[in-house]
Amino acid sequence: MVDGLDADAYDALVTAAETYRAALVVRLAGEAGLRTEEITLVAPRHLRESESVAGPRLLAVPAVDGAEGPAGPGDEPIDRETVVPGSLAADLDRYATSEGLDDDEPYVDVSPRRVQMIVSETAARAASLTEAAPDGRVTPSALRKTFARRQLVDRGVDPRAVRDAGGWESLGTLDPYLDPLDGEALAAAMAGEETAGDPSAERAGTTVLAGFEALGDPGGADPPAAVAAGLIEADRWVEAWVVRRAVGGDRADVTAAAGVDPEALADRGVAAGGPWLDAMADGAPATTDGRRETDGRPAVAVPAAYEGVVHGSLCVVAADGDPIEQAERRALAALGRCLGRAITADRWRELLHSDAVTEVEFRTSDDGAFLARASDRLDCRIELASTVDVDDDVSRAYLSVEGARPQDFASVVTSATGASDFRVIETREDGCSASVRLADGSLVRALIDHGATVRDASAADGRVRVVADFPEGTNVRPVADGLRDRFADVRLASKESVARSPRTESSLREGVADRFTDRQWAALSAAYHGGYFDWPRGSTAEEVADAMDVSSPTFHNHLRKAQRALLDGVFEDDAERSLREDDGPVAPSER
Repeated sequence: MVDGLDADAYDALVTAAETYRAALVVRLAGEAGLRTEEITLVAPRHLRESESVAGPRLLAVPAVDGAEGPAGPGDEPIDRETVVPGSLAADLDRYATSEGLDDDEPYVDVSPRRVQMIVSETAARAASLTEAAPDGRVTPSALRKTFARRQLVDRGVDPRAVRDAGGWESLGTLDPYLDPLDGEALAAAMAGEETAGDPSAERAGTTVLAGFEALGDPGGADPPAAVAAGLIEADRWVEAWVVRRAVGGDRADVTAAAGVDPEALADRGVAAGGPWLDAMADGAPATTDGRRETDGRPAVAVPAAYEGVVHGSLCVVAADGDPIEQAERRALAALGRCLGRAITADRWRELLHSDAVTEVEFRTSDDGAFLARASDRLDCRIELASTVDVDDDVSRAYLSVEGARPQDFASVVTSATGASDFRVIETREDGCSASVRLADGSLVRALIDHGATVRDASAADGRVRVVADFPEGTNVRPVADGLRDRFADVRLASKESVARSPRTESSLREGVADRFTDRQWAALSAAYHGGYFDWPRGSTAEEVADAMDVSSPTFHNHLRKAQRALLDGVFEDDAERSLREDDGPVAPSER
């Protein structure tokens, strides 16, 4: 018997994914049957609607290493087509939109080795969160086995369909995935009766899809309200609401509701507690049956989180009284992650267009903060010029160091947990400009993940000072509580509402900032702070690409698009600018 993951273990694995991309890696192997290398090749252009069946969609899987196959999109060789569940397809669409992916840019633009590491890291995180987590080392191959077992055993799919969807060579290779049938099962099969599968697996895609579609509507309501309204369009759910943790952390505030008045929820005692608080605290779905808060109906709450920051909890109540099954919980968990990303994006958007902001200053001398530790060990001053996201929870920090030699700073990096790959950009008489890779311990990264714009960050004498802007009216207390979970002695030194000064906001940046995707901005920022635009250059393109953990062609692709967006802001005429502001970015063919 070949091992795979049972439903609880797989659900725990998907839930433990900290990023969109990590969840996609797990689901493309576990729900679409893709091999490790295939996960790194599929792009938006490979996904299409089925002409005969509503709900699931078809994904063309490119041939690996130039293997021959029928021509697919762009006349490239295609190994096969596989079926993608509706919820996964919606998640792929949402990710492609949020990341600004072109049709030919892979969803998962990393090496096959990195795919294996993402699965392994997600499994380790799952093991730390729940007892339902899979035991031992999980690999993409184990997830393909899970795909085969689910289709063949749990859903009773024709083995020929499973063989072709997963790219196995023959039906005989699927034998190890099948349990022997007992007498009753044989009798039912011979009589032409279908074995009962998981009913929620087929309906999860349709009952949750409207929530994903609501997030993708650029003219819709705010994300929590849009998702709640979208979910109750399905007969499966009678109520949907979003809560956030109230100041103090032991109660919940309802921020959006559909199918029920917020006042009615308050009368039921939602604010006092329930699985919605558990979902925020544990970062995992929580279910309940028979509670007064849900009028005795089954309900599930999933965290609305992005990059480790939990904004609240999405709760749905079943209309028909049927238990909420694992497949539905998985789809809702994915929707919660999408909602968390949308809430963070809204906060950034508010900052961009706001006339006033809430300016806060945080300070910490926690030894777990890398800048505090380095400034204390070397008795130097460190200014943070920029941070660039590299991969998941990894950032590259660009620093200006005064009072320490590069070799001394390099020795601190070598001995520090979570810091690595120190690179000197420029050497000065009293210090240097350099960059360092940070896997954790970044107060700046934590604030950015909470939707802040960091204005200033520095460290001296073992103390870090960070000044950041939040949208006007932001409740800073939960942010401070979240930071203290990572840095024990962090304190809020000041908080005030300030008008945005027109002289501190470049009109050029305001005009083009909304044109950049996250990847384009990361490439442009890394190139600038890495000295790529200096003469002589402080870093070559290959060195900047290597620091970002991407290939040189990928770096050049994103950098060139970012430069074009920047130059468009300078050279486009008033008519084009008016058109872009009214209708969105101008397509290259329209310029």
